[in-house]
Amino acid sequence: MSKFLAPIHSWLFNKIKLYENLEKDLINDFKADPNMNISNILYVLDSSFEKPLGDAPLEEIIDVSNIHGWLQNRIKIAEIRHAFLITNILNELGDNALEKIKESYISQGKACGKEASEKYNVATPFELFNALNNYILEGMPCDSANSICINEEDILEWRTVKDLHKDYWDAVNGDAQVFYELRRAWISSFIEVANPKFKYTFEVKFLNEVKLYSNNIVLK
Repeated sequence: MSKFLAPIHSWLFNKIKLYENLEKDLINDFKADPNMNISNILYVLDSSFEKPLGDAPLEEIIDVSNIHGWLQNRIKIAEIRHAFLITNILNELGDNALEKIKESYISQGKACGKEASEKYNVATPFELFNALNNYILEGMPCDSANSICINEEDILEWRTVKDLHKDYWDAVNGDAQVFYELRRAWISSFIEVANPKFKYTFEVKFLNEVKLYSNNIVLK
C-alpha cells in the first residue's frame, strides 16, 4: 500500500464500498421482480452520476495528492446515487416498493451483524456501537455526526448532532426521512444479529423545544 495511505483511509473506503454494494443488492432485487421494472431509472442513474468504484483496490484508484478530497467526493457520489435511485423508485412504483427496499437494507444489516459478531468484541452496548460504526457510512471521521449521551452496561444512547444526508436527498427532490427509516431498519437488524441480548430503539425527544433524535442500544 502507498506510504501516503493510513488504516483510516482503508476503513472509510470499505464503508463506501459497502454502501455501494447495498445499491447493487437493491438493484438486483428489483431486477429479479418482473412486476417492478426500474430499467428507465437505472439508465438515468448511470447517465447522470459517476459510476460506483468497482473492484479496483484503493491504492490503485485514490488520488494520493488529495486523499481527503477524493474520499469525500466518493462519499458524495455514493450518497447522491443512493438518494436518486430510491427517490425515483418510490415516485414510479409507490409505497409497495419501500418494503422491498427495506428488505435489502435488513438483509445487509443482518449479514454485517453476523460478520461483526465473529470479528469484533460485541458484548457491551459500547462495543456494539463501535462495531456498528465500522459499517455505516456517516461522512468523514472529522464530521463527528453522532454524540454519545449515555454509556452504561445495559444501555448506550447517542444523538445525531449533524445531518450529513439531507442535502443529498434534497438535491434529487427526495425525502431524507425515507433514508432514516431505512437506516433504522438496517441498524436494528445489525444489532439483533451481532448480539441478540440487545436491541436498537429510536425516539424523538425535545429539550428546550429543540428536537433531538435519540438512538439507543439497550438490553432486552
